[in-house]
Amino acid sequence: MVPHDLGLAAAHADRVGVLHGGRIAVEGPPSEVLDEELLSRVHRQPVEVFPHPRTGVPPVAPKRTEAVRERRGSGTIRRP
Repeated sequence: MVPHDLGLAAAHADRVGVLHGGRIAVEGPPSEVLDEELLSRVHRQPVEVFPHPRTGVPPVAPKRTEAVRERRGSGTIRRP
């Protein structure tokens, strides 16, 4: 199976591999492979990896920075 959703891969696979530049950068158990520093470098986007509070499976999510929040605004819908 080749999912691109790393959280899905972590939830169902005993081992995962991360490709970078067409080569395997790292492979092994999801808890060891899904590392913030490595995935941020591979995806050229800061990510967060943290244990899910109920399952312990590490979901991977883009890291929201202040710059992103400022570009998108406050998120508040303004009505006339």
